Amino acid sequence: MGYKHATHFVCLLFIIVNINLILVNTQSNIISTQDQVTTYVNQTAKLSCIIKNRNQRHVTWSRIHLINETQKLTYLLYVDLLKYTSLSRYHLTSTVDQDNKEYWNLEIHQVHLSDQGYYSCILAAVQPISKLFHLRVIDSTFDMQREQMISSLSLIDRSVSTIFLTIILLFTI
Repeated sequence: MGYKHATHFVCLLFIIVNINLILVNTQSNIISTQDQVTTYVNQTAKLSCIIKNRNQRHVTWSRIHLINETQKLTYLLYVDLLKYTSLSRYHLTSTVDQDNKEYWNLEIHQVHLSDQGYYSCILAAVQPISKLFHLRVIDSTFDMQREQMISSLSLIDRSVSTIFLTIILLFTI
């Protein structure tokens, strides 16, 4: 009887070890490395949440507004591919590669300055796994005007230099 119980114990121990090995090898994780995304007004911004071994867990995208150091508002955008925002400019795509990495890409079309801020990708679990992204939006019209002013100033400098050289040449002749 003791031998039979020992055999069952060894078999049970073997099963537990194998289950733990499987769980370790398939543990879910967000492996996205980019947390700062910069884009221009009216362009498309792409925030990519890369997940290793999702294991049928839900993926949630949210927009986060920081009110102060201790308070924030969270607006739900997507749970998996189910859309919770009325903004038609927001799109979510999901693809899987051969290494079991899933790419949950939040795309914001025709970006506005008001889109600047924090976005969160959350993988649902007993202890949720999250990744925070910051979207920086640059007003391209402001930058173009600034670049035009800088190039105009450089033209003025050249014109003044040419006039100054012409005056010097006239007085020396």
